[in-house]
Amino acid sequence: MKLWLTIISIIYFVIVAITLLYFLRINTNIKEKLSDKYLQMLPNEPFVSIIVPTLNEANNIEKCLTSLRSLDYSNYEIILSDGGSTDNTIDLAKPFVDQVVVEKSLPKGWIGKNYGCHIGYNIAKGEILLFTDADTVHKPESLRIFVSTLLEKKIGLLTAFPYQELRKWWESIVPIYFYLSNISSGGIKNVNDPKEDDSFLGIGQYLLFTREAYNKIGGHERIKGSIIEDYAFARIVKKQLHSLYYLPTYKLVTAHMYPDSFRHSWTGFKKVLYAGTKLTPAKRIFLVLNTNLAIISSPILLVLTALFAESIVWLIVMSCTYLLLASTFAIYWNKKGRHFWLTYLLFPLLMSGFMFTLISSTLELVFSKKTTWKGRKYEPDLNAGLNGSYKTHDDEHLKTNIISLKE
Repeated sequence: MKLWLTIISIIYFVIVAITLLYFLRINTNIKEKLSDKYLQMLPNEPFVSIIVPTLNEANNIEKCLTSLRSLDYSNYEIILSDGGSTDNTIDLAKPFVDQVVVEKSLPKGWIGKNYGCHIGYNIAKGEILLFTDADTVHKPESLRIFVSTLLEKKIGLLTAFPYQELRKWWESIVPIYFYLSNISSGGIKNVNDPKEDDSFLGIGQYLLFTREAYNKIGGHERIKGSIIEDYAFARIVKKQLHSLYYLPTYKLVTAHMYPDSFRHSWTGFKKVLYAGTKLTPAKRIFLVLNTNLAIISSPILLVLTALFAESIVWLIVMSCTYLLLASTFAIYWNKKGRHFWLTYLLFPLLMSGFMFTLISSTLELVFSKKTTWKGRKYEPDLNAGLNGSYKTHDDEHLKTNIISLKE
């Protein structure tokens, strides 16, 4: 084999070795058996406030709220916190919810979803708070199981990863995002270890807090300007309270993130990627970039080997190496979402697309300092989740800035 190809191949194998060894280290977890046994031993089920922030969610809201209203749990309320929908979201929601709050105007410095959750919290009565998205669907037993886990393990925040529904071709990048999030977090075992301060991950589709923990960290006002509030919350809870717990939902909850259009998916990921790097430890960013480089360069090395290698053995080795890399993704994604075969077929291309999105996100937020989501322009606070202080909320402002609609 030519000298230059030998040198490139050695560098490539070092990168691949780092990727594979790290993946094996963070993904050797035993599946946890979830149940509601602890909850059954309690004399009363704790009251849960379920807060659903919305903005033009007419396509999703009935399915979500029907599932929430069908929960096998005796002591809960559902609060819809709407950001000023111009479709019929509120009309569709009213038969299913206990209260509706409507945002009259968005205060300066707030991201819409964060403010929606905040004003929902301010009328919530529960000692446990569930913030969940309008594109989620919940099985009847889900709340019992996750509340039971929250209380049994004495944790402040339980964040669960819903099974991801994928239907359109542009959704094939969704598994890539979560695959790399797994690498940047250090894996479930480290996330759930109170001593591993640099391992954290939050999924905004399902955030289950004790009210005590939520108040201790300052709630949504603490991260009001964050465009990636789930990750910011996870970091704060892990470092301040050491009581973060992360689980897959094993289909107890499902979600369908960006089904509307390619543009919807693109802007959804672009707004969060650079913000996420601001909260991620440098060593984890290196491991994410190393994984990207290993996967993106695989087809290039395959072509170069096929053209210039003097032995077919090298071509077989390179092919097996690429299959090993692809198998790490298949192993990670198993039972977490639909196996969208386009993702496997175009694995390196999708990784390249992810890197392009990250670069676009970086350029947008570094130079313009603004991003757009659901028709609103924001100037995110990229340090939200990093700072150690926060201000208490202004009750009088809240009272004059929302409309409460009770059934």
